[in-house]
Amino acid sequence: MNRQMWIPALGVLVGVLALAAGKNGMEENGFTLPGYHNADAKFLGEHIITSVDEGIQILDMEGNVARQYEGLNASWLYVQEEDAGPEERGAAWTVACSNHANETHILRLTDEGELLEDRLAVKTDTLAIDPVLIRKGDVWFLTHTCIEGTINNPDPQGENGIYTVKLYRSEDLEQWDHVTDIISRKQNVEDGDLRCVDGTLYYFFELEQYDKGPSAICVMSSEDDGSTWSEPLELLPAAADNEMASCEPTEEGWRLYVSSDYTCVGESYQGASVYYADYTRDFQPICTYQLSAMPDNASVRLYEVKETGRQLRFLFARNFLTDCDLLLRTLDNEN
Repeated sequence: MNRQMWIPALGVLVGVLALAAGKNGMEENGFTLPGYHNADAKFLGEHIITSVDEGIQILDMEGNVARQYEGLNASWLYVQEEDAGPEERGAAWTVACSNHANETHILRLTDEGELLEDRLAVKTDTLAIDPVLIRKGDVWFLTHTCIEGTINNPDPQGENGIYTVKLYRSEDLEQWDHVTDIISRKQNVEDGDLRCVDGTLYYFFELEQYDKGPSAICVMSSEDDGSTWSEPLELLPAAADNEMASCEPTEEGWRLYVSSDYTCVGESYQGASVYYADYTRDFQPICTYQLSAMPDNASVRLYEVKETGRQLRFLFARNFLTDCDLLLRTLDNEN
């Protein structure tokens, strides 16, 4: 083959290989699923659990569907990261999920994502979003946010619903007792996360005046297993649309990850990038709004950040309000 024929042939080969690679969305440092249109996603060990059209899928780390559950509805997900508890059933993960039928369920899964149990934990009179489940010794704590009235009011002058974060406890994942309401505001209280460090419970959340408007990231704490809570402490001010993904303990204190339109306020998800902020153990700021070196850090709705060895895994949607691609990206640990 002469050189003039060889160059076009090489171009055809490259095109075929690119098409094949794009078919399954694989990337060198993760995957991209174009137009996936999921509502939530969390890491499940070496898998990913997502909610799509009110259903649940388990993906592998290449973006392939490993499992899909029939008749199991969910829009909001939370994975209990520690061991799931009793070993006799072979469970490795416990998942809390909420749906538009006002139900919060507890799922027991194997390490491969096989569904062992599905228990209805709480059914409410109003929509309950953002479930969180943690374990402290032999006691489980569950939170979700109940919304009475307008949901996701988009108008700065409009009437907002009442968002109430409810806390429950259980010793067997079957009987759940209401402990208290952590916070109740006529504002959007969203993206909650619960942590237990040295016996103290910490509840992190986004506090938003109206949907996709400026929002603060706050934390409250409890020294008595959730019976009473401190007043909210502001970690990030309502100077941008700050969407919290996680706040994890570190050697120095805490690291907070958000997706935020910090440099283009008003663009919300479409203009958001991933930032991190570091705090001392008592939440004094060390640094804030540090731009993450995560690949493809534009138009991000961040779901979760997970440290695995010397790497960070980022799970997020790109162009959440339009294309809603699902992406996994990896990065060597940030300083």
